Order: sequence, then structure tokens, then C-alpha cells
Amino acid sequence: MGKNQLFGLSTAFALALLVQSCKNDDYRDQGPQMGGNGKAQFTSSIGGTPTTRVTGNTWDSKDAIGVFMKQGNGLSNVLASNKKYTTEGNGNFSGDGSEVINYPDTGSVDFVAYYPYTTNLSGTTLPVSVATQTNLSAIDVLYSNNATGLSKTSGTANLNFAHKLAKIEFTVKAGNGVADVNGLSVAYKNVNTTASLDLATGTLSGAATPKDVTAKTTAKAPGQFVEAILLPGDYSAKTVVFTLASGTYTWTLPANTTFDATKKYTFDITLQTSSTGNQVAVTGAGTITDWTTVPGGSVNVDQDGGTNPGPGPGPGPGGTEQNIFVETFGNPDPKATTRDRIGTYTGYTATGITYSDLYTAAYADIRATSTMDGHVWLPSAKDTGFKIEGINATGATNLKLSYSIAANAAGAPIAAIKVKVNGVEQTLPTGAVSASNTYVPVELTGIANNNNLTIEFYTTATDNKAGYRVDNVKVVGTK
Repeated sequence: MGKNQLFGLSTAFALALLVQSCKNDDYRDQGPQMGGNGKAQFTSSIGGTPTTRVTGNTWDSKDAIGVFMKQGNGLSNVLASNKKYTTEGNGNFSGDGSEVINYPDTGSVDFVAYYPYTTNLSGTTLPVSVATQTNLSAIDVLYSNNATGLSKTSGTANLNFAHKLAKIEFTVKAGNGVADVNGLSVAYKNVNTTASLDLATGTLSGAATPKDVTAKTTAKAPGQFVEAILLPGDYSAKTVVFTLASGTYTWTLPANTTFDATKKYTFDITLQTSSTGNQVAVTGAGTITDWTTVPGGSVNVDQDGGTNPGPGPGPGPGGTEQNIFVETFGNPDPKATTRDRIGTYTGYTATGITYSDLYTAAYADIRATSTMDGHVWLPSAKDTGFKIEGINATGATNLKLSYSIAANAAGAPIAAIKVKVNGVEQTLPTGAVSASNTYVPVELTGIANNNNLTIEFYTTATDNKAGYRVDNVKVVGTK
């Protein structure tokens, strides 16, 4: 189920992806302490992208997550523990029978969830093993703790999952002196295979149990496609051995090679022979997906392990453009009679971010329509705006901010919605929306580098004569 969704999707396609159906949970009365009503239901996203996960662009039917409902910090006060919630493949999760979670009658709760579900937790610790790679979806560890401050009136909650491991992909072809790569086997030699995920904090630790790990290999004309999910960490001087019936080809990873959680590293590889022996020619290639792809460099390696290394896996000179922040505003009910306020809405797709109103007399809200998914609404003839704080851009350069804007009237000026980044007014493009309630993409470049970004969108009663919608806010940068 390899994920191949691009973060750089067109606006129309991104909007289409966000349309999701809801699925009712089976009812379970959990007793008076849980109230017996207000059943918890969930939609899902990974890194801001709805209904997708590591090994494909959709969840499989009957994929299961473990869910904790709790109050307070960590998992010291758990109201529902490790309940199994499953999906029919659409990314909407529900419980069955005794697994159904009900909200308490009063008060708010938080949810922690993980994938893949298991009954073999050690307390609130998930054992992780990547020793066997035949079923990648079974070892793609995901974690979510963004669903906080919810109650039985909150509606369907969105669980925004993050990958906790790293993914490495090779496309392997035959080169000079090699007839074909049929029957290829690829092994990462002596790499750590076990760790523990603390579900209270989302921290992965305790990497141990070094073993040879055989990657998953699939025929893909004209060569072989090789995938592995590995523990994040330092892989300096580790070797990758490519084995054919005709011989072996060894690649020694350069010093300072690291594979990071949430990132995918892709390489085009040619196996060839020359006067110096069997060689591995590695050339980086790849596109940004819901994992952050880090293209590989190039290196030639002799059979005996003698190495003439070029750049190792990593961004290379100048870095790679990556998504720093993506917010698509989730899936509010288009039929809701009460609109969600910016500061209290719980369906945001980004995590660890603070959202707030800029004004108290008049305010923006989160809404959807029958034809437009979740977005921010800025009503006409009012001073309104909203702020997004806590965007981590540490180490990123060449920052760009993009968003989509629509208005309730054709010809409304784009520049009516002003933008500040870290208090600095941004230069906006001229022009107008071409049609009523039709999104127009806007991209702002030259954003000043800063490790922590705050973005403000705002308008005035004088400038806003139509009513505007803002969606698909994204920051990209080079790392």
C-alpha cells in the first residue's frame, strides 16, 4: 500500500481528497461513569493528508488502531484503554461492541492513538520491531495525540498521525556486465531492529537487537523495487548488500548518514561490473510525498567493500524543498447551525500549532459548504482575522507561504486579505478572484528565515466587501 500522494497537489485535487463519508459507531453503554452516550468516532490523516497511510494511498479494510481516552497529562488518568477501532478503508474509524468508547457526561477529554493495533502492549509502551519486512504495513508505526479538549458535543474527531520510523526505497536496474536483476535480494547488515514507543509522549527509544534485515523486493520493469522501513538513527558505515545469482554488490553508507523519522529516502540504483569489480551506482531521485522524501546522492562501491563515496543519503548541496507546515482545516459539518470558532475548533489537520482570533468584536470561523470543504470564513464589512502560531521552521531556508482564497463575489480583490509573517507585512499579488466561491492559489516568496513562524491573515471592514474564504495554508522550505 505505498503512499504516493504529493503534498504539492493542485487545489482542486486536494479538495477532492478531503471529501470523506462518516460512519456511525456501534453503541455500547459503558456504565454510568461514561454516561452511555456521546460515542467517540474518528476520521484520520497523516501529516495533514486525510485518509492515507504509509503503504498505499488508502487504508485497507479492517485496518485497526489502538485508542486511549484520557484526562490530564500523559496517560496517568486513562478513561478508556487500548480500544480497537477499525476502518472500512475510508479512513473513518469506529469501535465495535465492547471496544466502543463513550464520552463522559461532563468535562473534556483527550485521545491518544497508534497504529498498528496490538493487544501486546507493555503497560502504555508499544514494542516495535522491523526485523521482518514482508508486510510493511504491519511495521509502519503511526502515532497521534492531537485530538484534545473534546467532549460528547464535539462531533467526529480527527486523528492526525505521524510516522515514527523511516522509509528507504531503491529502484534497482541492471547495468554493464549484468544481464538482469531477477531474483535480487537486498539486506541491511547488522542494523538495530527493536525499540519502544512511549504512548504517553510519542517518544521512540531503546533501539537494540542488531540483525541483518532483508528488504521487501518486488519486480517492477525493467528492474526491482526495494522497500524497507527502519528505525530512525545513525547508519554511518552500515552496509547494504545486493545479492544476485552472479555475485554480490556492497554499498557502505558514508559517515554522518542518518535516517530520520517521518522521512522517506529514495535512490535509483544500477548494479554493474567493471575492471575494478562489481559496483553499485547510486543516484538520488524522488518526489515529496506524505513522508518527506530525501533524495539520495551517488556512490560507486566495489565488491570487496572498497569505497569511492560520493554524497551519502541526504539533501545534498542546497538542500531539498520540504513541507514545513500544511493546514487544510479538516472536515466540519456543512449543515452545522453553530460555526466553530478559530480558538476552539478541534478538527485542524496540523498538530502542535496554536490557532486564535485576531479580533474579539468580530471573528472568523471554521465552516464548510455542500461544495467546499473545511476553510476559514472572513465575513464581509468587518475587521476580522486569525493567527497561526508555533510553526517549527528550524533549519529551513527559502521559505514560501501559499494558500487558497475565494470570495462570495466575482472580481473581489485578492489583496483584500492581508498577510503578516512574524509581524512583517507581506507583499501581495494584484488581481482578483475570477468567479464567486472559486479558489485562487496565492504564493508568497521571500519569507524571512526564522526557526519559529507566526502567520496572520486579516482584513478590514473597508477592504472586505464580499466575504472571503481561506484554505490550504502551506509553508515550504529548503533543508
